[in-house]
Amino acid sequence: MYAIMMLAAAAMYGLVSPVLRLAYAAGLDPAAATDAQYAIAAACLWLVALFRHRGKRIDRRQWALIVIIGLMNALFCYTYYRALAVLPASLAIVFMFQFVWMATLIDALWHRRWPGIAKWIGLVLILGGTVLAVGATGASWREVPVGAVLLGLGAALAYAINLTLSAHNDPAVSPELRSALVITVAGVAVLTVFPPGSFVHHLAQRPAPTLFWGFWIALLSQVLPTLFALVAIPHIGGRMAAVLGTLELPVAVIGAWLLNGDHVSPMRWLGVALILAGMVVSETLSRERGAMAAAAHPPARRAWWRRVGFARWREASRR
Repeated sequence: MYAIMMLAAAAMYGLVSPVLRLAYAAGLDPAAATDAQYAIAAACLWLVALFRHRGKRIDRRQWALIVIIGLMNALFCYTYYRALAVLPASLAIVFMFQFVWMATLIDALWHRRWPGIAKWIGLVLILGGTVLAVGATGASWREVPVGAVLLGLGAALAYAINLTLSAHNDPAVSPELRSALVITVAGVAVLTVFPPGSFVHHLAQRPAPTLFWGFWIALLSQVLPTLFALVAIPHIGGRMAAVLGTLELPVAVIGAWLLNGDHVSPMRWLGVALILAGMVVSETLSRERGAMAAAAHPPARRAWWRRVGFARWREASRR
């Protein structure tokens, strides 16, 4: 169930790019779209939280996680959008998708547990499929600015940290309230970089399209994905969430084909297939290998005197 929720969150993220392109065609600019998604998302999530505020009280540790996750959300937004301003979209996506191996490495260092060979094969398939799916060619890699590369990798690292920290959220805390707080922190941080002037101008001049597209962008990029991810990740872990999150790119390619009328070459479809195959290899096959290994080498049965305790062993020895 939780894996399905993470897949749904990734699919919604994938639909954001095609919907953004429709919003830009309707007259919104990037700054207005960014401010609109956070403002509307915060309003929607707080409305939900007011009616579904259940769960234990937020302690200091959970408050710290909420603030850091919100700041990582804002940092990802800022660095990725800045990278898109100076890089071709295909290269920006390739750099951003490095979050897969970054999250895997952070998880391995955190838990001191190195991933198996199936997981690494899956990551190679995912990263190779990413390059093909976005249509990145050799010419697009020439004369790439170092600063733009750092921005793209910074976005990947911020997203990887976001996923890893989300795994440590307390499931007993209301996910609706936690989501509202995360988006509020992220929105305040984003507004310091992207002042709301453009959003206010669009809202005053063209309120209907601004609210319409802002609602859909907020719903697909912040409201539902944040809710689903913050519920699912504590149960599946940051590494698995990163692998399942790669569904975003296949959905983005299919969404651009259906909603924007983009031509998708056979090479890009091959990239989509490789990403999906990498997800299967990384999760399904690695689980099967783990189950087979556990069956082949069951844990040793503890001695009966250790199971019953030293005191009972002494009593039994006296009889």
